[in-house]
Amino acid sequence: MSANSKWKPFALLVASMMIASLVGCGNNSDATSTPSASSSAPAKEVKLTFWHNYSTASPEEKTLTETLIPKFEADHPGIKVKAVAFPWDELHKKIQIGGNAGELPDVSRLDIIWVPEFQKSDLLVPLDEQFQDFNDVSKQYLTGPLSTAKVGDHYYGLPLNTNTKVLFWNKDLFEKSGLSAAPATTDEFFANLDKLKASNAKGWGFGEPALQGWNMLPWLWSNGADVLSPNFDTAQGYINSSASIDIITKYRDAFKKGLWSGFKQGDIPVTEGHANGTYAMMAEGPWAFAQFQSQFPNFKAMSAQFPAGSTGSVQVLGGEDIGVFKGDHQQEAWEFAKFMTSEEVQVEMGKVGQIPVNLKALDNADIKKIEYFAPFLEQLKTAKARPPIPQWPQIDTILSDTMNAIFLTDRDVKTQLDAAADKIDALLKQ
Repeated sequence: MSANSKWKPFALLVASMMIASLVGCGNNSDATSTPSASSSAPAKEVKLTFWHNYSTASPEEKTLTETLIPKFEADHPGIKVKAVAFPWDELHKKIQIGGNAGELPDVSRLDIIWVPEFQKSDLLVPLDEQFQDFNDVSKQYLTGPLSTAKVGDHYYGLPLNTNTKVLFWNKDLFEKSGLSAAPATTDEFFANLDKLKASNAKGWGFGEPALQGWNMLPWLWSNGADVLSPNFDTAQGYINSSASIDIITKYRDAFKKGLWSGFKQGDIPVTEGHANGTYAMMAEGPWAFAQFQSQFPNFKAMSAQFPAGSTGSVQVLGGEDIGVFKGDHQQEAWEFAKFMTSEEVQVEMGKVGQIPVNLKALDNADIKKIEYFAPFLEQLKTAKARPPIPQWPQIDTILSDTMNAIFLTDRDVKTQLDAAADKIDALLKQ
């Protein structure tokens, strides 16, 4: 998408999203308004702890700490919120350890793939059982993101934001390489890498910040491969299939030739590197635009759909939920969760790159005029969720370790993927 791309009506894009068939879009004013102080103020001051993974000093964290939390505290005298930031992987480990030690927050931002795991560990409150207004509140949201918080028959969170990734390409670097447009297919992608490297010897054609499922699944899915069976009951014949071996081998060969980088310790951060000309392409989410605007205002970001393979252009459905943990302040935590998913808050976070899940926020004039949301909404039509099983975080670790071994050594690709399939199947049988 370029800055002068024609804006399609936001409502039509939302309606076409596969993940978001809109059910129950009622205009319930009680459900969508921020709770008033008179209805929620406790008898004495309560201190809520909110753990999150908004990057430190990012536009999202700045909005949270300087605008949203003061607003919540003003609307809810007697409730104070202590926000504590962790990197994504550290937050996951912190909750795991805290669950065993009995040291958990009152409320937390949760990657959608964590919800089944923490539900199985009996850490999260079933919101639809605990709070009488859940049914009314739940009508505010896109049904696709709302479904990510459902495990079995109950909901263990509210959707906080949704996202996916698109391909970013640096127009100046492409033109220097004799290229005029982003690659539309996987074959074009690999062909472009050679040309981009040839014209930019000190840079790379693509930046990949990690080798976890978030990064590798689009390559697998778009090229007819997968990690698990459709029923999520085995990895045999999937992660080690001929299709998996083929695309991972192509990707490794390009890495060995020095055509892409970004995931190794000491590498230039990918988003920064894309703006300064180090990486000609990257796959990233809508928050990248907010980072460009705040840190690289003179850089003109260009985006396109992720390169299509034999099964099309398939990216990962991302996003976070907000969950209430079992503890002493469940009602106050619920009020904060509703606040964070209200129209007003969703609009504020939308302005710094978070795609809203609140229906009224999506229809808000300030959100509709954010043109860079359009390519993500288009990519969301074919995005897939990671397997909604409790073992996925552990499987993700196996996947990351396997990919690091493949890319950083000369070990045989099939042998490594066969070993990963054995480890994953052992996890699935537990």
